[in-house]
Amino acid sequence: MRAAIICRRCGVTSSTRPSVLAFDLYGTLVDPIAIAAELDRMLPGGDGRAIAGLWRQKQVEYSFRATVMDRYRDFRWATEQALRFAAAACDVSLSPEQHADLTALYDHLQPFEDAAPALRDLRAAGHRLVVFSNGSPDMIGNCLANSGLGKDLDSWVSIDPVRAFKPAAIVYHHLVETLDADVASVRLVSCNAFDIDGAHAAGLATAWVNRSGGPFDGLDEHPLTTVSSLTELRDVIDKESL
Repeated sequence: MRAAIICRRCGVTSSTRPSVLAFDLYGTLVDPIAIAAELDRMLPGGDGRAIAGLWRQKQVEYSFRATVMDRYRDFRWATEQALRFAAAACDVSLSPEQHADLTALYDHLQPFEDAAPALRDLRAAGHRLVVFSNGSPDMIGNCLANSGLGKDLDSWVSIDPVRAFKPAAIVYHHLVETLDADVASVRLVSCNAFDIDGAHAAGLATAWVNRSGGPFDGLDEHPLTTVSSLTELRDVIDKESL
């Protein structure tokens, strides 16, 4: 797997269907809430699921704030700050060692069960597969290596070089430029409505992964391409091409 800045040309034109699939990482390929069990083990008496959920919520919120205020700090920092708040809000006191150990869990997030089979299937179908993430380069690299998903990807792209987070328009332009691709050749695949909104506004095709079965919480209209599992993606894309 190649790093973000050194990506191959995709060799497609704006008249073709999207052939590059750019997958969001956190919540789409790997599960941030699954660390609840590890939190329960490491913090006896704490509510692991409540901490994990609030941790993720604040992680995203802090990334939004940092971008709007033009005070960028990388996603590792946002993850650390969000954990401090989540623990305090759940009446859990963390030692510096515990805080470091818990933050490191984001380097070892479990992949969703549908992630690896879907990537293999889509790769076999000839799609170019990349990860596009808010994560800092070290976080993305560690997570993909530890989850085993990296072997099924062509490359990954971090927002870090442009010092802004999703859904800022600049990060989606950065994705297309880094891939050396046409906008029409790239489709974003994400479970996050804000990510779908951002990509759509930047002119990218999208596919929303709706594992929960809930309504689309976005500013734009409901995405045309919606799947309940990543394993549905190949069939849906094939039907669009007919």
